Amino acid sequence: MVELTFITSSKIKRAHAEYLCREYDVKVGRQRHYGVGYAEPRIQDREELLEQSIQDAMQRWRKNVSNPDEKFFFIEDTSVIVHCLSAPDREVPGVDVKYWMQENDFASIDRQLKAAGNDRRVTVRSDLLLTLSKRLAEKLGKPYVRFTSQVQGHITEREYQFDTNPLYPWLDNKTFNKWFVPEGSDRPISMLSIEDADRFDFRAGAFNQMLAFLEQHGEIKRRGDAEIARMFQASLPIFPPLFVVCGPTCAGKTTLAEFVTQKYGYYHIEASDFMHLAYYERHGADSPVGIADFALKALKERPSIVAEKILEFIAGLGDIPIILTGFRAREEFDYFKDKYNGRHRPELIVVDADEITRLQRYLDRNRGGNASKERFLYENQLQDQMGLDVLMRSGDAITIVNEGNFCEFYSAFDAGFSERLDNCHPLDCMEHIEPSRLEDAILLALEGEDNAGYTSAGIAKLIKEKLGVSKSKNNVSRYFNQRYHSYYEVQVIDGVKRFRLSQTGRMQAMWLRRKLASSG
Repeated sequence: MVELTFITSSKIKRAHAEYLCREYDVKVGRQRHYGVGYAEPRIQDREELLEQSIQDAMQRWRKNVSNPDEKFFFIEDTSVIVHCLSAPDREVPGVDVKYWMQENDFASIDRQLKAAGNDRRVTVRSDLLLTLSKRLAEKLGKPYVRFTSQVQGHITEREYQFDTNPLYPWLDNKTFNKWFVPEGSDRPISMLSIEDADRFDFRAGAFNQMLAFLEQHGEIKRRGDAEIARMFQASLPIFPPLFVVCGPTCAGKTTLAEFVTQKYGYYHIEASDFMHLAYYERHGADSPVGIADFALKALKERPSIVAEKILEFIAGLGDIPIILTGFRAREEFDYFKDKYNGRHRPELIVVDADEITRLQRYLDRNRGGNASKERFLYENQLQDQMGLDVLMRSGDAITIVNEGNFCEFYSAFDAGFSERLDNCHPLDCMEHIEPSRLEDAILLALEGEDNAGYTSAGIAKLIKEKLGVSKSKNNVSRYFNQRYHSYYEVQVIDGVKRFRLSQTGRMQAMWLRRKLASSG
């Protein structure tokens, strides 16, 4: 998979870029070094602004990135032309649109338009600059290429009140998209369905040109090409299955995963950790957008959102047996099963129990300290809205009822699968662990810590206390600031981020601990 680093400080722009690149086998990366970036001057001339920006970005890239000539990065600039306020030699607001939006509200812009004859036509434009690898740069005789697209429309006649789309946050109520009505539409683009918004996406043309360029030069390929690998699966020997476990709240999904992990050495992945990851990447950890609203809309409009991230995560683990819990919709499982290229055939298991039994477990567990019957019923209703009830009725699922004790539950699983799992030794597949690696040190230090979470400084202190390894709090902070991870739950308390292990993070820490014990 080719990584295209998008140099931007906007997580919303990056989420938009990932969406536009979704049909290609590429990863839209974020800048991982503090020195990478560029100074964007506040000037009106587009050509001068783009040239200064890309030159500064290339200089910083070469200075701060290893093997910079072998990698790609790109920058993107958005501009708006309000026709009745612009002149042949000056676009308004042009490339200054971000500051223009900060300095004007709808009422002031409406007054300006009406004073100029109320010609509300606008053009929204995207300029994308892609730097080239040394080989391509020498072949084409230039260090970067530029792609441009634009969409025509007008500024809305009235201001609408609506919420930012939680799944597609570039359709928001803050940027110019909240006022921009594309030609052929009767509402601002941010209020449209994603299918309609795609037709008027001003960045899509530039991104499509970039992707077609890279495909033409053999640098990337469409994701569909990877399907060829499945042609060989029929001839492979039989391997332990990949279990996909679904069920309602407190049915016993995690309990089963812990049993399979301990007895058979499986690796446990919790799907909700990746839903949170998708949420964090779009909205951050302290957004007013609720995770439940985000998840519900995500599974209805883009049901593959979690499965895509899990498949990418699995690709980095190697071909090991996995138990995956927490899918909520049939479409998630179907997408995962269709795209998974490993040797372990996905098998769907439904874990269920009657409502009274599950409610009592829920109250006894009291996660978060606010358990109640009302909250339990709300969570069940929400899961059914996401599609869990349909998934649980799947004809290809094996159902295990968990209404007795642990021994009965585990015996029910073993009765169906033990013969196929007795020779399972997945630890042999683990790569060599470097205990001094920063991520490994963080995971091992947080293992077993169940409080509200630790700050980056607190984690650095914990690493020293528990592992005897010194890690700078600045390096720990940098690790968390570079990107969000599926290994951690994030809470913002009094404006400060605190981290603790997610279910997937606890699994990774346990595997690290096992590997260290087996190697030493």
